[in-house]
Amino acid sequence: MAKNKHFIVLLVIGMLFLMLFYGKAITNPNGILFNDSGDAIKNYYTYAYHINNDSSYTNFEGMNYPYGEHYLYTDCHPILANTFKFLGDELPFLKTQSIGVLNFFMLFSILLTFIVVYFVLQEFSLNKWFCVAFSIAITLLSPQLFRLEGHLALSYSFAIPLSWFLLIRALKTPKKGVYILLFLNTVFWLFIHAYLGMIILAFLVAFLFSKVLLDQERKQKLIKYSVLFIVLLVPLLTFYSYAKLSDTHTDRTDNPSGFFLYNAELDDVFLPNHPPLKPVFDLISGNTIKQEWEAWSYVGLATTILFVAFIVTLFLWGFNKNKRKKLSLYFSDSYLNASLLAAFLVLLFAMAFPFRLFPDLLDVFPILKQFRATGRFAWPFYFVALVFAAYVFQKKYANLSRKKGLVFITAVITLTIIEGLYYHIELSKKIVEQPNVFKKELLKDEYIEALNTIDENKFQAIITLPFYHQGSETFSRTINDNAVRSSIIFSYHTKLPLVNANLTRVSVNESKNIVQLISPSYYRKELQNDLKSAKSFLIVKVNEELSKYENDLYKKATSVYKRNNIELLAITPQVLFENTGEIEKQKFELLKDSLSQNQGFYVSDANSFVYYNNYENMPSEFCFRGKGAYEGVKKGKNIFAEFEPNTFTNEKEYHISMWMHNGEKDALNLWLRLIVEEYDEANEEWFSTTLLPEYSEVIYGDWSLVEGTFKIKDANNKVYIVSKGKDNSKAHLYADDLLIREVSNAVYKLEDGNLFYNNHEIVAL
Repeated sequence: MAKNKHFIVLLVIGMLFLMLFYGKAITNPNGILFNDSGDAIKNYYTYAYHINNDSSYTNFEGMNYPYGEHYLYTDCHPILANTFKFLGDELPFLKTQSIGVLNFFMLFSILLTFIVVYFVLQEFSLNKWFCVAFSIAITLLSPQLFRLEGHLALSYSFAIPLSWFLLIRALKTPKKGVYILLFLNTVFWLFIHAYLGMIILAFLVAFLFSKVLLDQERKQKLIKYSVLFIVLLVPLLTFYSYAKLSDTHTDRTDNPSGFFLYNAELDDVFLPNHPPLKPVFDLISGNTIKQEWEAWSYVGLATTILFVAFIVTLFLWGFNKNKRKKLSLYFSDSYLNASLLAAFLVLLFAMAFPFRLFPDLLDVFPILKQFRATGRFAWPFYFVALVFAAYVFQKKYANLSRKKGLVFITAVITLTIIEGLYYHIELSKKIVEQPNVFKKELLKDEYIEALNTIDENKFQAIITLPFYHQGSETFSRTINDNAVRSSIIFSYHTKLPLVNANLTRVSVNESKNIVQLISPSYYRKELQNDLKSAKSFLIVKVNEELSKYENDLYKKATSVYKRNNIELLAITPQVLFENTGEIEKQKFELLKDSLSQNQGFYVSDANSFVYYNNYENMPSEFCFRGKGAYEGVKKGKNIFAEFEPNTFTNEKEYHISMWMHNGEKDALNLWLRLIVEEYDEANEEWFSTTLLPEYSEVIYGDWSLVEGTFKIKDANNKVYIVSKGKDNSKAHLYADDLLIREVSNAVYKLEDGNLFYNNHEIVAL
């Protein structure tokens, strides 16, 4: 007992801390969600739906109907979800209490972090009481805590130090059992969340590389190092091979956006992001420092001061051999030195170095584009920096008198613990506020009442309005939290899959077919070819504004329940996929005699503004109509039209539409924009209305109709219609049939049996 007293004290402190801050969550883990919006509710849903409702172990069927999605792409804690799914029949609580089990695991990981960090510190010969104190400080300040609010599978703060510890043990005592543990540990984290697994692997490989580089006897240890590299890389190859072989979905983008969006910077690592010190730094800086949430890896004020002191000292003593030797005493542990170098290398990647300086390097290493939040790679530096700080502070303590040493070390540890406590004060209150919507008895009355009206046997899937669809980055509809939450509730409890999706790497072609569902009914919907059921669709509509095309779909359905925020409707496949092209042509024939002529069009208002350019003077391989189209590249700026001052009127609202080719890979993604630019020459000001082709609701074959409305600030300004793409865009750009009209004006033309209606192409089938 006496021998283990330090560990027992730590264990007691850890458990008391958990009960004090998270007791309400721990005693009722199945009654709450840590967050019921954003990524959090989606990640809870994919996990719970896979365990309870999916018929497949590898295909998640809850979203992206009728295709589903490979479960590794859903953030569903894959290894836990499949384990609980497999054991659920024998251990039913794993299904009925699946949310509670997950919540408990995530909170229990805080206690595991206390323990694992304690053993990591022991590897560097710290006094055991120091190990207790610093493990508490390091755990409390861990940046992964905030992932409990959304990225659930990234919240396990013991994952990085545990992996680090196992590699240190494998290096110090190269035994078969340790190698196996290291291998299984790496596989486990890859199958918890591929991102977390890759962060761990990047750090471990960098650590092993650094150890080899710094080892003067590396030639004699070549076999040991080679075996360890294999132990680390085989899990990655295993994971990659499994993902490829078990994935039935094709045509995922290999050129996702976002690599430069969420990078770390030094302020994310060395400046506070929470009270008590953040308000002080905001006051000093005039609130000019903007930190990136994805990169939060604050090491604490004490560690920040230590690193600044080292840099200053190194600069002042750099040319003094004797003083350099004194400084080197703090770098006497070869394992810690290798860890520091490795953590620094991974931190550079977190900062997108050297890719920010040389963006074209990403094309040399395209696999790196898969990381849209490189800032997370700062987490290993957090752990290594604080362990190094503890190591240095102990040495500093040993060089001081007992009284001064106690004051010094107490101040350092207390300050770090206080900074970390603010994290938990904030989070512990937030994570118990939302009820577990996957327990029917905890739902609001309107949901329970609505669910009781549904006969799920009559429906094949759920369509949610407003319609959301995220994942492919080429064909998308914006996320609405209210719509996502409501649709997830109905999907989980009815076991009906969602046509909608809120995922990460959905097949481009699958998303194209699904988003086209919202296109006007006079376009043939490719999705109907992939349906295997003749049952109706259940429409879940929440009380949010609908687009014109969403409203058209809503009007075709039959209401079956309505209360407060929720309305349920039913629509048969026959009605959903009915082509109304002939009806629209008949409507035009009835209107034709009442319409006026303008530039070869029939218009509802003869005096209304109409601009149309079919680019027939620019022959192109890809044309929407005729034989000409604008042809360019996505990169940079394309000018489609220029308008002199006084072309437009201040008070009027205009509708712009243009067909853009979507048939080429990466044609519409990567922040391509169609922009109405207005230039005030006198004041040298630009005003813009921006449309994103990726979010177009109208898809017709290999073309998307990009449309929206705009008003101008001043009739005396010049106006330009342009596109803008990122400078590293490589795809071609094809655009055709630019139409600008006043919103109140309808524009028609009958040509070759097809009806031109406000730039739509209506072909009767």
